[in-house]
Amino acid sequence: MANWTNVTREPETGLPTMLVQAVSIAFVMCVCELVSAPVMVSAVGGAFALMPWFLVACLFAVAFVYTVGFVLLWAADSFAARLKRRDALMPLIYAVIGCVGFGIWGYCVYPATMNSIITRAGLPTLSQGDSLMIGINCAVVGLAAFFLGTAAMPRVMKSKGRIAVTAAAVIALAVFGGVVLAMTWSHLA
Repeated sequence: MANWTNVTREPETGLPTMLVQAVSIAFVMCVCELVSAPVMVSAVGGAFALMPWFLVACLFAVAFVYTVGFVLLWAADSFAARLKRRDALMPLIYAVIGCVGFGIWGYCVYPATMNSIITRAGLPTLSQGDSLMIGINCAVVGLAAFFLGTAAMPRVMKSKGRIAVTAAAVIALAVFGGVVLAMTWSHLA
């Protein structure tokens, strides 16, 4: 039995594989959040501006990846280690786990946060259909991000510099999202 401290590392950089995957997934999720921000803004009837909502969505995506996402990466890797055609199935296993995980996260976190803002502004809460649409959107984002983040992006992330710059960029987007969210809540308090 392997020791739990044995960590699989990327051959080019020597960095832990899950760290490179998490940074890649966070990057892909932020890109997907930029693409899907108009859908989210339309769900609340335009109550949010596009770019501030994009930053808040990046906060949620990065928080998900760097907390729950690591657990899901470990679970996918542990599950796939038992399969015979591991290399061929890995991107699909990651995609399914990302779809389910981020779909549930998005269904719970996004509407709750949106409702906490729009109700303070005197607007009606999201309907169940809007919440479901947001959850489905997040499931698609999770599927795409976990698939691309584990299948394609590690091939792009060949140097420690690229990984560090990408990690810093997504963390900066998340911090700006946190600032926007805090300013919004304090303004509506």
